[in-house]
Amino acid sequence: MVRKLVLPMTLVLLIASLLSFSPFEVDADPAIGSTTTTIYAVADAYANSSSPDVNYGIENYLYVSSNSNASCIYYTYIMFDLLSIPADANIISAKLKLDFHSTGGEIYWHPPDTIGAYYCSNNSWTELGITWNNKPSLNPDPTDTWSFSIFADPREWDITEDVRTALSSGNLTEVLKFENKTEYGYAVFHSREETNKPKLEVEYTTLPVFVVHLESIQDTGAPNNLGLTTFADYTFSLPTDIDVVNGSYQARYSGGYMFIKWETSGDVTVSDAKSVTTTVTVSGNGTLRAVGNAKRLEYTYDHGNPGWGSEKAGLIDAVRFFPLFSGQLITARFYMYDISLYQPNTFKIHVMDENRDDLITPFEQTPTSKGWFDVDLASYGLRVNEGVDFHIGMEWITDYNPDLGEDRTNPSNRSWHWNGTDWEEETYSDFMIRAVVGTLIDHVIVADGIIFTVRTESNSTVSNFQFLKEEKKFLFNVTGPTDTHGSCNITIPTQLLGGPFNVTFDGQLLSEVLSLDNSTHTWLYFTYLQSEHKIEIVGSTVIAEFPSLLLPLLCIITTLIAVIFRKKLKMTKQEMKVGLEASK
Repeated sequence: MVRKLVLPMTLVLLIASLLSFSPFEVDADPAIGSTTTTIYAVADAYANSSSPDVNYGIENYLYVSSNSNASCIYYTYIMFDLLSIPADANIISAKLKLDFHSTGGEIYWHPPDTIGAYYCSNNSWTELGITWNNKPSLNPDPTDTWSFSIFADPREWDITEDVRTALSSGNLTEVLKFENKTEYGYAVFHSREETNKPKLEVEYTTLPVFVVHLESIQDTGAPNNLGLTTFADYTFSLPTDIDVVNGSYQARYSGGYMFIKWETSGDVTVSDAKSVTTTVTVSGNGTLRAVGNAKRLEYTYDHGNPGWGSEKAGLIDAVRFFPLFSGQLITARFYMYDISLYQPNTFKIHVMDENRDDLITPFEQTPTSKGWFDVDLASYGLRVNEGVDFHIGMEWITDYNPDLGEDRTNPSNRSWHWNGTDWEEETYSDFMIRAVVGTLIDHVIVADGIIFTVRTESNSTVSNFQFLKEEKKFLFNVTGPTDTHGSCNITIPTQLLGGPFNVTFDGQLLSEVLSLDNSTHTWLYFTYLQSEHKIEIVGSTVIAEFPSLLLPLLCIITTLIAVIFRKKLKMTKQEMKVGLEASK
């Protein structure tokens, strides 16, 4: 089963078939909910054909060699105690790992020499007793091979089948030897007498393991599989199949669509279908599907695993985005791996076309904390078109500060670097820069100390959005391909601006405007032929105004206060007159 652990977001077809449950042949990387244990060798030694009765069990290094005349061949024997693994365990994977030390003789890297790991069913040998003459026999074919073209340490062999076979006996012996090599050459590994001991990493479970299919779709039913699903502590691109141990786990959808709900099938259920973060219970094979809409899409090609990255002043890191739908560029997101307490953290933002030419004048922004830093681009009115690349870049102003996150999990080949002279493709990592594109924009309005959100949804690019309180109106521009159909839906808080409303289009009153309202909001919808137009929406009441029904009441209250004050003043004068007469 192929795992796509957080691969780049692509437009793919829906995989609808589910794999059948196989209780003892689960292949996962890893199986979610499983247990992983590390077991160190209890015995290791190498056997030397040129000294057939000599034991090498106390050596600090293990040798594996080959020779055309068989005069000097080394085999390495390694034993592990498996009693720490439950006898009824379902072995999901097992990896033999040895730390490499050196090579000698003729070792070929291309085409590469290989060393095989062979299963040995005889565990009667001892570390201080094994020699070339008394060594136990081994399987004729290797369980797995390691190639000298692979440089990662520790060196690794997949011996899952051998552990499954040996589990009932309680011990496992593996033998390392060269494959099909005739020239003299040898490889040296650390033995258990060293700090970096040979080890066995075993993933297992005592519960059933099932296959869960992860996918996402639009609310229209289109299976575009955008975004990422985080299941337990693992993040996956979509669609993919994962192996999950029977149980309950937290799942979360991110990136891609605006989330609406979860859908499930088979023996998979969720605790809250409308929460973007929910608890998933797996009791059999099934599907977990995120449903969203394309009104706002977050494009992400990194895998959510930040590492350190930085550049000298004047250099630029950028990401190339491929829009799946036309819309407006709303937000640029930058992952700040670290910021300085002593140096300026300001950097310059570039928004560029497919040729990496600036679409707007680069501008400066200053992050104040680590993590995702969002930059609002809605006011620039930047339209992106389906299938036409654009780039977002970060230019350093201060040498090596701040630090931009780089994800080295599985590069998508969409990151680029400006070295001061030329653009170079980054092949070793993904720069953690993301873009949010959509037709749905939230405009934040602050009036009389109160924060309001006015939402526009349009297939045109909305720009220069303004609220003029004294004139009781909104102003904004809509731009789109000339003579194509355009539409705009605006949601207005009635506390901010109340109706009835008049909508003008380039100064002309629109007669066909659909208006709906409730106690808190008004929705206005209108259509037009696109190009570049100016929209004005004029209301009747504005925040902090006295409603017309309260004005008569205010007048009555004012009159009553005046009458009471006048009567009290008259009584006071009479009392003063009486007092003066009485004093005579």
